[in-house]
Amino acid sequence: MTDMMKGLILKEKGVVELGERPVEEPGLYEVLVKTTAVSVCETDYEIIENLIMPPAVGRFVGHEGVGIVERVGEGVEYFKPGDRICLPPVTPSWRSIEAQQGVAQFSRGGMAFDWCLDRDGVYGEYIRVRDADMNCAKIPDNVTDIQAAMVTDMVSTAWHGVENTEIKLGQSVVVFGIGPIGLCAIAAAALKGAGRIYAIGTNPIGIEIAKQWGASDIVSYKDGNVVEQIMELNGGAVDVSIIGGGPASAVAQAIELTRGGGQVCSLNAYYDDVVIPPSAWNSGMKTQTIKAWQCTGGRHLFARYLEMISLGKFDPTPLATHIFHGVEEMEKCLWAKKKRECLKPVCLLD
Repeated sequence: MTDMMKGLILKEKGVVELGERPVEEPGLYEVLVKTTAVSVCETDYEIIENLIMPPAVGRFVGHEGVGIVERVGEGVEYFKPGDRICLPPVTPSWRSIEAQQGVAQFSRGGMAFDWCLDRDGVYGEYIRVRDADMNCAKIPDNVTDIQAAMVTDMVSTAWHGVENTEIKLGQSVVVFGIGPIGLCAIAAAALKGAGRIYAIGTNPIGIEIAKQWGASDIVSYKDGNVVEQIMELNGGAVDVSIIGGGPASAVAQAIELTRGGGQVCSLNAYYDDVVIPPSAWNSGMKTQTIKAWQCTGGRHLFARYLEMISLGKFDPTPLATHIFHGVEEMEKCLWAKKKRECLKPVCLLD
């Protein structure tokens, strides 16, 4: 093992290139991981193209990675060298008041997401992970690196939100967006026993997977107002709306489409103003539960989701539509997600 490692560095706004960074020794409670697979998130583009996190300049980018433990720091008890490990997109401080309040993801001043900020991101040959015993999970032997790479962010973000949204057996659910988050939300809603599941989107690959994972109806915004379409199909408002993608206007549509007393679950990130017309929510008196979710991360949560895959309850492999190999193909992998036919690209390093 050398003192330097290759990876994809953010040089300036909109510019990344392959370069070298020092390999850092793991500190207290930390592990050093040899990267075996990485994937790409839309947030990566916000960091690179819009520079929403300026401290990322000069660091490796990325926050979806899996690998093998190379070295462990002082205080690490659960992991040992050689363990396959799934990394979360957020690494909270579990010794914080926010963790005691049940919102560990907002620890450290709201910066439990520290990839590219306090440390290099995961698009490198090695990854230094904070508070590994509390944040990471071992990958079962029968779970592939590609499957685990889908758990890091897409499965964990969608499932955490849907898991915390009450869905009773047979209830009607609409999912906005059939990208990776929306598709994982469809799978979670089906696993929770939803009845009719409406999926909104037009991507042919997403449509195929949505049907496989439990969507009963596909609704296209190209065919007219989606609220009116679903209201007609459902015979009225739905019980639960899940926003897994789409523009900021989807929030008002979800509120309008959900019955009084129903629930709206937002899994999306918004970079435009969210405007809710009074008519959409009965002038603010529709009596709905509206919650936006950021995944907490944590070993217990990730271990449970990986166990679902290990047991054959769910297989996220179809999300990985484009596969690349080696650190030299990391940049190609990064920009592949710009293609409409690409749901999730994965770069395998080992």
